[in-house]
Amino acid sequence: MPQHVVVYEYDVIRRASEVSGVISITQNADTFVPDTTFDLLKQWTFTAEADAVIQFFMQKGKECLRFKNYVGILQTSDGTQFEILPKLSQNTGLFTARQSLLKMLRTISDVPFHRLSQAHLQQANQPLWEIFISAFIREMEQIMRQGLERAYQTIETEQSFVRGKWLPHRQNPLHPESLFTAIDEFKSDILPNRLLKTCVLFLAKRSQHLPNQVRLRQLRFAFEEVGTSHQVKADFAKLEKSDRRFNRYVQALQWAKVLLNHQSWATAGKDVNDSLLFPTERLFENYVARGAKRYLPDHEVSYQDNMHFLIDDHSGKRRFRLRPDLVIRKDNQTFILDMKWKWIEPHAKNYGIEQSDLYQLYAYGRKYNADALFLIYPAHEDFQAPLLPFRYEEGLVLNVIPFDITVPLSEEIKTMENRLEIK
Repeated sequence: MPQHVVVYEYDVIRRASEVSGVISITQNADTFVPDTTFDLLKQWTFTAEADAVIQFFMQKGKECLRFKNYVGILQTSDGTQFEILPKLSQNTGLFTARQSLLKMLRTISDVPFHRLSQAHLQQANQPLWEIFISAFIREMEQIMRQGLERAYQTIETEQSFVRGKWLPHRQNPLHPESLFTAIDEFKSDILPNRLLKTCVLFLAKRSQHLPNQVRLRQLRFAFEEVGTSHQVKADFAKLEKSDRRFNRYVQALQWAKVLLNHQSWATAGKDVNDSLLFPTERLFENYVARGAKRYLPDHEVSYQDNMHFLIDDHSGKRRFRLRPDLVIRKDNQTFILDMKWKWIEPHAKNYGIEQSDLYQLYAYGRKYNADALFLIYPAHEDFQAPLLPFRYEEGLVLNVIPFDITVPLSEEIKTMENRLEIK
């Protein structure tokens, strides 16, 4: 049975052989995993794609791995599945962390994550993988209410009587008693259905949650006449996007494409499959921005605004485009907001704010002629209220405020609006 390991951002991974008799436990924010799993992760850390996700280091002569600010699902080729959750506090609860991640994923415009329902948020006691499976099953059950799509397919065969269209040019002269014919049959064994069946069968082997297993077993019976896909990536590329008959398949096929990526490590010879990892900072930026656009209807909200450049070169050409996360305008006032997925420490030197972020905000403020600047950081138990304002110069003030992703987005946007004093 594949092993499921839950960790948080910046958690340390160590070898289980360091602790006698341990297979996989978490202790003092350190997670101990089998040596074979550790070695697979370690080997992966030295690849280019792993640099932003995981770090290898030595501690008191022991090899250690530390996850960075990426969240989601990572799977090693021995079947071990790591679920990496956002770190929201010193003692982040599993349900809260997983639910917060799902809330951020829901704001991604790319299908299928925006289809995660409120019911899926309430399933946050289940592993993230099982919640994704449940979302796929829900889309499949909606398809099955109307039945699988069918299409005519031409089947060429030899038979002793004429059924369909006789193809004399394909006739075997050595066997005149056998007639070569072509028959159009109305079948459900078509490409979209083969991809969906392939996903159902794959998930039936991977799911460990009994309700999902039952529902997947029921879906399998509906695909008895359908074959499977042997070249998943190529078959997804063949799908006809213009065929309106399959509009109701779109969401299920998108889930299937995401979930089937987790069988690719076995055939590609990869140590690790990282196809379901997401940069937490990007999720946080998108979450706040989507909330502002949705819950500040009386304001002009621009995400990743690109109106201005930092400098003009010697020929007068503008260089180095500026892209503040959020520009909010109302009543001839302009507010610049930048989101950072970092921990603010109110009692630490410089509060944990990076100097480069301050330079960046100053450039935004001058180029946009902003009325106020805001750095937004995730709230935690020691950072529940804004820091005292910082002043760059007369008329240009920087505010550092918390944003709590554990509360409903509409409520937190209202709190943010009040703190911004946007009227």
